[in-house]
Amino acid sequence: MTTPMALFFLALLAAVSPGRPAYEQANKLFAAGQFAEARKALDESLQLDPDLVPALTLRAKMEMADNHFEQAGRTLERALKLDPKAEYAHFLYGLNAFLANDMGQALPRFRQARELNPQNPRTALYLGLTVESLGRDDEAMLLYRDALRLERAKNAVDADTLLPGGRLLLLQGKLDESERWIREAVAVSPKFRDAHFDLARVLLKQGDAQAAAHEGEAALQLQGATITDAQIHYLLIRAWNQAGDAGRSEQHADVLRTLETPKGM
Repeated sequence: MTTPMALFFLALLAAVSPGRPAYEQANKLFAAGQFAEARKALDESLQLDPDLVPALTLRAKMEMADNHFEQAGRTLERALKLDPKAEYAHFLYGLNAFLANDMGQALPRFRQARELNPQNPRTALYLGLTVESLGRDDEAMLLYRDALRLERAKNAVDADTLLPGGRLLLLQGKLDESERWIREAVAVSPKFRDAHFDLARVLLKQGDAQAAAHEGEAALQLQGATITDAQIHYLLIRAWNQAGDAGRSEQHADVLRTLETPKGM
């Protein structure tokens, strides 16, 4: 006769997917940037269990990293059919549409992810970015504030969360509050080019051209994939000119002209 305890352990063993160990290994390899090895381990995981939702979610992340958004969407739809309550899969489903610049699809997907887990700051952030892109600035600012509140509660504030709010505050003309948000971003990530550039923009708008120029020069010394050298040089032309240093302004103008001149001319 099978005892209740034995039935419990049999159910527990049945609930453990045979593909789980390979998935765990794939996830670690992916996080470490070992993408070829991660794909191999993930293939093994899904061969053992084609319905393992975390593995399907990781497959979608890899597809998104390769800009295969349609394929990633299909993978996530399969994952969500298997587990409609999978909050992270809903978030990635929204992010997939967001990265494909389909804000109309991203909006309800992020809302669903937020309903499933209101404590996730990244969901609040990306929902804010989505509604801002749709012209709903007040709602976006509320979401940015909530994302920051959630990160503060976890003692894990991210500069990437602070900057969208700081930029929107700048656009709304709330310069002092914008400066506070962006200065915190600089404090959190001192080597983040975008943060120094945005602080320079705020300072220039406030009329402190000298300080803006120094922040712009600091941004120029840092590496970054979002803010280009040309954008920084353009800002520095204005900042040094307003600070009364026509010579340094002209130096940046010369560099900008060189950057904008097609090669071979």
